[in-house]
Amino acid sequence: MGNKKVLIVGANFNNKGAQSMLFITTDELKKRLPGCEVYYAGVEDLSKENFTFKKVFYSRNATQIALGGFNGFFCAVKSFVKDCGKVVFNKKNNRWCSLDAKKLFSELDLIVDVSGFSLGKKWGVKTQETYLRNIRLAKKYNVDMFVMPQSFGPFDYPESIEYLKKDIAELLKYPKIVFAREKEGCDMLVSEFNLTNVRLSTDLVLQNSKIDPKNIYTKVPEMQLPEVKKNSVAIIPNNRCFQHGNEAAILDIYKKMIKELTGMKKNVYLVRHSSEDSVSCEKIYSSIDDNSNVTVVDRDFTCLEYDEYIKNFDFIVCSRYHGIVHAYRNYVPCILLGWAIKYKELAAHVGQSDYSFDITDPDCSAERIVEKVTLLDSRLDSEKETIKTRVKDIQKDNCFNCVSEWARAKE
Repeated sequence: MGNKKVLIVGANFNNKGAQSMLFITTDELKKRLPGCEVYYAGVEDLSKENFTFKKVFYSRNATQIALGGFNGFFCAVKSFVKDCGKVVFNKKNNRWCSLDAKKLFSELDLIVDVSGFSLGKKWGVKTQETYLRNIRLAKKYNVDMFVMPQSFGPFDYPESIEYLKKDIAELLKYPKIVFAREKEGCDMLVSEFNLTNVRLSTDLVLQNSKIDPKNIYTKVPEMQLPEVKKNSVAIIPNNRCFQHGNEAAILDIYKKMIKELTGMKKNVYLVRHSSEDSVSCEKIYSSIDDNSNVTVVDRDFTCLEYDEYIKNFDFIVCSRYHGIVHAYRNYVPCILLGWAIKYKELAAHVGQSDYSFDITDPDCSAERIVEKVTLLDSRLDSEKETIKTRVKDIQKDNCFNCVSEWARAKE
């Protein structure tokens, strides 16, 4: 079969969910394609890290250069001038690497897209053009491609950007398979663009039962996790909740929920799944009257650390999608506070619909949520068993089986 070169696009290190998908995809690829070289498309400086995957500099200029044409030539000149400036000011980060993506594309065997959600009217044109550029590059260099489970839509664009529909219809035909994470998104892709390569699949992190850290790190770091007392609950907020819902109402939900939890003799930990959520943690902490049993965990976790840390809690209250996914894959029950269909479908997959709430719903009250918190605590053992049974059933199949089939076809 020979050693394959695979590029992972759509991941990043800013968000633990995106990092999870990068790590799990790397793990799955190395298990299925022995000896393969995995490349990560990013702009971070990973030169001092000990990851097994290699980074290829993947800025907008770098991808435009790889696409070629007048725009590519213009971006090459612009990047050269910029790098000369870095030499003058002795800035060494990502210097002289704008041509690396172009060189790599001519050597690639496969591209795997793990974008969580980048295509639909909720996103700006630049975000969607960046997403579609990955497929344009795959087509240009005749590289096979899989789009792994992610959210799509809706596609009722305003007239000014309706042209995107034509591009989507044409470009999304190219990948071998486009995995849609929610049925709603799957149906939209099929009905609006007549795509025949779309498959419905649960989240790729949920499908993975275990990561081999040696597939991620050249030297596996030792985990040093904060202590968690017995009888504890983690609250993991999301800044976007405060953007999508009413801030005062959401703070009231957290305030009453924490009062109920401490009244139940629970130790409450405010945990950030993404570094940006430290603001929300502090906001919630400042709003409560009695914080004697409440701890703000001032720590950023890697996705592997978070996966291990979350096992210590009776249950969690979470608004980060992959924060919930990691809990479920460890059979830890959750109260979901979300605003999108992905939360509702995720809870349904593991038999937990009773504990999923849309914070934008007028009927979403603190009283209803507190009632479910109490109910969940009284049913912990049975809910854990339900989650375990459902997750084990989900993990009988795996979206990365398509990579194994692709490799066999290439032999």
